[in-house]
Amino acid sequence: MPVCEICGKETRHAKIVFIEGSKLTVCERCAGHGNVISDYGRERKVYVKRPRYRKEEKTFDVVADYDKIVRREREKRKWKQEELAKKVNEPASLIERIEAGKTIPSEKVARKLEKVLGVTLLEEVQNTVVEMPEEKTEAVTLGDIVKIRKRKS
Repeated sequence: MPVCEICGKETRHAKIVFIEGSKLTVCERCAGHGNVISDYGRERKVYVKRPRYRKEEKTFDVVADYDKIVRREREKRKWKQEELAKKVNEPASLIERIEAGKTIPSEKVARKLEKVLGVTLLEEVQNTVVEMPEEKTEAVTLGDIVKIRKRKS
């Protein structure tokens, strides 16, 4: 007998449903969460519009000592915070908070500061894949994950 992939209940009248871009086998009660494709065992083709190409987006993170670098480079040029703020077209209060380490600059602001000061403030973050160990014998359903998230909130 099929098991609902959302709530984990065994069901005789399972449905194949399309939810958030995924095809799931669910019970009649959970079938209302998506678009029913067919009854379990009588599946038909569903065409999903997918992007034509997938572009790997690089992610960047601000270096740990960004505040010291910005302050050192500004002082080396004998600029006031207001002057640097004008050059990067940002408010002086933002430069003040960045130098104090209270605010981490966004990627956009960090790029402006890199260009004006001639330093490196962003480093590329390597995307890592974490594999979960297969110790658990029971199958985890989407319902289990929702319950876990609700407990943490």
